[in-house]
Amino acid sequence: MASASFSEATVLPAPIVAGLPMPSFNRIGVEPISGACGCEISGVDLREPLDPETIAEIMKAFEHFTVIVFRDQDLTPEQHKAFSRHFGEITELPQAPTYGEHRDMQEVRREAYEPENVVPSFEHFHTDSPFLLQPPKCIVMRALEVPLWGGDTAFSNAYLVYEHLSDGMKELLDGLQVVYSGADIWAKNEKLPPEKRLRLRESHDFREDELTNIHPAVRVHPETGRKALFATTAYFKHFVGWSEAESRALLNYLQSLAQHLHYHCRVKWKKDTLIIWDNRFTLHRGVHDFKHERRHLIRTTVMGERPLGPLDLKA
Repeated sequence: MASASFSEATVLPAPIVAGLPMPSFNRIGVEPISGACGCEISGVDLREPLDPETIAEIMKAFEHFTVIVFRDQDLTPEQHKAFSRHFGEITELPQAPTYGEHRDMQEVRREAYEPENVVPSFEHFHTDSPFLLQPPKCIVMRALEVPLWGGDTAFSNAYLVYEHLSDGMKELLDGLQVVYSGADIWAKNEKLPPEKRLRLRESHDFREDELTNIHPAVRVHPETGRKALFATTAYFKHFVGWSEAESRALLNYLQSLAQHLHYHCRVKWKKDTLIIWDNRFTLHRGVHDFKHERRHLIRTTVMGERPLGPLDLKA
């Protein structure tokens, strides 16, 4: 009797994407962007009310892929906000320029004649506003005008960065906390020559003591318990109990890991593309590889929970 072929005798496990088995979806189309993170969702018009089953599948995709992309979503600001509220409460940010009369929306804008540095972007992958007591859960961003070529946004999966560390490094980071502060960004900006200044929000209602907070270097998902690196250069001051020099040495190593391509996805913006990324467990950066073209994105910011770390689980 002939032996069974490989295909007959072997049952392979489900394909892995974003570090976990690929989930199933029935109400929406889901196409992974890379093996590390990100997916494009089809079959949904965000201008229309969404039924609970569709919303549940969108949230499942958001949790799994950490970056979800919708194309051709010509939304009004109010429709943009309405969809954002499925993820949580919309919040303001102290440093990000607001969009027109909408105090609860921000804009990322670079005119064709402006230098790259006018946008409050960072040289490395980062999370937004980690200095807040409750840093953003996610960002919901839509493109109004984009360059013909370039201007993508790249993302790095912070779960995978942590999960690929050695056991010894995980144990070290599990016990560390980070001091983040945005209190001095305006003063630093004022000291720069006018042509090198960032475009920052001129005034806000945040108290000075709300702009500095201590968070765990490793963040734990409040529902799944999955761990991710939460130590990045933006607004970083030092690890608690460490000198600035010691802190920078370790941070630079961790930051170098986030640059690895096998943790990334990269999304090309088109007009009316909408991207939602999990700011808690994903790092991101704009790619300013374009010149003499306008790039205008608008966004809402959804409030997150106070970061939970491994030490909190032991308490």
